[in-house]
Amino acid sequence: MGIQSTMEKAFEDAIVDHLTTHGWLSDTGSGTGAGSSAASTRSSTGWDKRRALYVPDVLHWLETQYPEEYLKAVPESLTGVQREVYVSKLLDRLAEMLDKTPILNNRTKQVQHGLLGTLRGGFSHAQRGQRKATFGPMVAFYPENPLYTNAIEDAQRNRLRVLRQVPFDVTGTDTLDLVLTVNGIPVVTMELKTDNTQAVRDAVKQYKEDRRPNKNRPLLKPGRALVHFAVSNQEVYMSTVLAGLNTFFLPFNQGNDGHAGNPPNPHGSDTSYLWEEVLDTELFLRILRDYALWEPSSKGNQGRLIFPRYHQLRATEKVMDDIATRGAGGRYLIQHSAGSGKTKTIAWLAHRAGRFIDSTGKPVFDSVIVVTDRTVLDDNIKEGLDLLRASEGLVVNVDNKLGSKSKTLEAALSRGGHIVSCTIQTFPALAKMMEKSPALAGRNYCVIMDEAHSSQHGEAATRLREILVDVDLPEGEDISADDVLLAMNKAIANSPNLSFIALTATPKGKTFAVYGVPNPNGKDDPSVPDDPENPEKRVAFDSYFMSQAIEEGFILDVLGNYSTYQMFARIRDQLDREDTVNLGEAVSDMVRFVRIHPTSIAQKVAVTVEHFRRNVMHHLNGTAKAMVVAPDRMSAATWSHKMNEYIAKSEYTDMTTLVAFSGSLAYSDDPDAPEITEASINGVRDTALHFREHDEAKVLIVANKFQTGFDEPRLCAMYVDRELSGVQAVQTLSRLNRVIPDKPKPMVVDFVNEPAKILKSFEPYYRDAHIEEEIPANALADLGDILDAAAFYTPEELQSLADAYIARQDAETLQGLVSPIRARWNNHMRQARQTHNKEAYKEGTAFRANLIKYAHAWEFLSQIVDFQDVLLHKRAIVAGLMAKNLNLERQDDEDDYTVGIELVGVAVEPATEGIDLGLAAEEIDGKLELPGFDGRPVAKNSPVKAAFDEAVDQVNQILAAVGIDASNEATKSAIRASYGILVEDRTVQALARENDPSQVAGTDAFKNKGFGAIMQAARESNEVFEAVTADADNLDLFLTALAKMLVAASPRSVEKYFSSTNRPIEVDFGANSSTEAPASY
Repeated sequence: MGIQSTMEKAFEDAIVDHLTTHGWLSDTGSGTGAGSSAASTRSSTGWDKRRALYVPDVLHWLETQYPEEYLKAVPESLTGVQREVYVSKLLDRLAEMLDKTPILNNRTKQVQHGLLGTLRGGFSHAQRGQRKATFGPMVAFYPENPLYTNAIEDAQRNRLRVLRQVPFDVTGTDTLDLVLTVNGIPVVTMELKTDNTQAVRDAVKQYKEDRRPNKNRPLLKPGRALVHFAVSNQEVYMSTVLAGLNTFFLPFNQGNDGHAGNPPNPHGSDTSYLWEEVLDTELFLRILRDYALWEPSSKGNQGRLIFPRYHQLRATEKVMDDIATRGAGGRYLIQHSAGSGKTKTIAWLAHRAGRFIDSTGKPVFDSVIVVTDRTVLDDNIKEGLDLLRASEGLVVNVDNKLGSKSKTLEAALSRGGHIVSCTIQTFPALAKMMEKSPALAGRNYCVIMDEAHSSQHGEAATRLREILVDVDLPEGEDISADDVLLAMNKAIANSPNLSFIALTATPKGKTFAVYGVPNPNGKDDPSVPDDPENPEKRVAFDSYFMSQAIEEGFILDVLGNYSTYQMFARIRDQLDREDTVNLGEAVSDMVRFVRIHPTSIAQKVAVTVEHFRRNVMHHLNGTAKAMVVAPDRMSAATWSHKMNEYIAKSEYTDMTTLVAFSGSLAYSDDPDAPEITEASINGVRDTALHFREHDEAKVLIVANKFQTGFDEPRLCAMYVDRELSGVQAVQTLSRLNRVIPDKPKPMVVDFVNEPAKILKSFEPYYRDAHIEEEIPANALADLGDILDAAAFYTPEELQSLADAYIARQDAETLQGLVSPIRARWNNHMRQARQTHNKEAYKEGTAFRANLIKYAHAWEFLSQIVDFQDVLLHKRAIVAGLMAKNLNLERQDDEDDYTVGIELVGVAVEPATEGIDLGLAAEEIDGKLELPGFDGRPVAKNSPVKAAFDEAVDQVNQILAAVGIDASNEATKSAIRASYGILVEDRTVQALARENDPSQVAGTDAFKNKGFGAIMQAARESNEVFEAVTADADNLDLFLTALAKMLVAASPRSVEKYFSSTNRPIEVDFGANSSTEAPASY
């Protein structure tokens, strides 16, 4: 025996030795482990390779568990050959049922036939001249209720057996290293490789090349075994179906510090968790009962077996173990990347929680509520819930109009034991029904939230808690509104009857604050107490990071092929405005005007179509697709119109486009023209379905819709025409990360965003996301003091309005109480505008902003902190009401900076092409920030006085000093002409972007350029230029004035200048653009 065989045998010995000393039987049934002689040799004669059954265990189970039925199949009177014939027929029938394609019963959701159907439901056997024998389940599971001792004893009678070197080919002698059987039925196969001589890829290769299924290999047929493991000392891979070279193996590894693989194990193989944890007899039986499932195909009668990936199993079991220890009331954040199979994790969590029973025999939860963020995800999750071991009516779905289903839902919740699936949008319907049934409020609920980074830690989550919490109020005493609020606040913060399980790939800082666990030692240890006086790093309860998902091949790196384009636009101000402008508003208006202008979009359309046809379209046998991300609905419609127009003009007959946006839109200038909709443009009813099923539909143009939750694996490119940052950037670009065979590296073409900004958005979710800040518990009181000090309401008004709201007074009563506060604020704002009192106006806008901030702060912090302060809650009620009643609208006397602006030229040019943004860099800080809830105003660019005015004054002083009486208009014209020439010079632009005015004016380059511009513009006003150039000091003064103008008007992203002549204003809308730029004049 060679060294390779010796080492593999030792590896096999170690695995079998552990299993047989922890509840598994060996080949001979002795259970004595690897030390027995039989355990180290080929499988015993009990293995029937033609039927792929371990016959002694099958017959033992049937005869001992169903003795009466067994006598129907094999009468006691039979002996010798006749008896063997009847036994053979019985075994053939069992093998036949195992070979059948499973069926999912649409009513009961139970699997019938096949491996899972037979193990869980049994089979029947009819033969001529004998009564039909009906055998129950081929395995006994441990009961959910630990008090059911008889069921526990039944489970202990299972024969779980490990077979070694198992023949699988009827016509050959090849063997599988290990096969695990349950009462004689094979469930798991393993091929082992020791890393001393080979690697896990060799085991995978062996399965693909030498373990191809055919009619002579029944054990290898699809569906006969639940899972096939390729195992080495360092890694584990799995597949649920063998298909020769087309077999797809998934990693079944723990992950190693956020990366693929497994952490080092100082006590043995890094993969020992497989046989020590996963194959533990109790957990293994639970996997067969609760996790293994049959997923039917959307087409035909085919489907596939599903075995949980390691992180899915780990997260679910970890949560359940914690609930078993602590009971209801816990909060669990599960940060699992895109590509983690989150939908099935949610389904497994829901079913496990719904059936979970504590040590006293009482269900921990009366019902499970699954809340998703979008209807498309809700549909997916409901399908996942239905696939699991279910019963008729177990899963109840809530839509916007409960209607006749409300009675059914209320009855289901009253009985308990159901799983309710709803969206944030449909939750109000559920809430309304539950409010009418106080008996439902005091029950224990497990609330599972999908995409918990969104509104589910805001108003919706607070509303959910308010309805479901068990509020403990004293009986027989008068109860005030303050008593109710105090009890409610405490219940919401502590939620003793609610367990919240929040799942997301992209948690925000607030998500960690609400659901994260303290982690002072850098270890994921939820047993560490949460001490508000000693804030610690907060992390997810369980994590599967983007880095591991990418390295394991479950998703693609969407930042590995990133290109940016700059847009250079020329605009003309036809109104000759020279006024002071608001820095942020003017530039924001102008940037938006140019970006969404049809001419600009037409240029980007040409780039997009040609890039797609040249670089993308040929992939995936010509079925590759792309997405265009537009900034708004109107822009999406324009993109659609311009792209269809370009495709038609170019006579491209092999591609069409679709557009996706919500609602209707007035697109035409004709007021009598009908509004357009997604359906009217596309000509199809279901845009998503048409895009998926029609190969000629190449490009999907979206505006918010489908930027999240849309799954089309053939998306290979994305063209971005809107600003993206943070979670939105990650979710949007992640539409490209789905994996299918032969898919190229995803391509991103960005017309707007700076690559560094996009990279920064991804970094927290690549690995080790967390927060390190203390929960700002005092921020609410501090912000409340600021609101009170503004004096727009009195303490009495606050009390009256809050009490009326708590008492559920009608809308007219509430409006009557709101009215004096609103009138006071409106009068303040009106006077501020009329008197041009900017400070007073700022105070009014800050008050409204702080109302909104306070309401959000309460929604967030009240979920974490039991404030025990009625005033804080009442102020939150008033803040929420008043924020909706104080309206800031653009007034008639406010400027619209796009009026009179004309786009006269645009060009789109590549800036960076196909670069890797470097997401996989080692040094990544996953720290996230909590929102600020202090009273400081949101940062805005304050209004600036045009440097132009200063330049005019200085030139007029020069002219007066030499006795020239030039008109003020002549001075302005001279300055405009010189400035207009300089602002078009790229060298001057670069100087202005990187230096202050004195530095710019002091450079030789600017002096030469400036003097040249003066000479070129001299024809505009010879008298002025003669005076300016007659003296060196005058010339320096003039050049410095021009430099100030250039610096003030030339930020890194937007360069714009005025002119009363025909000279256009130029704006650089490159990939580094920003709307926070200084204004021009």
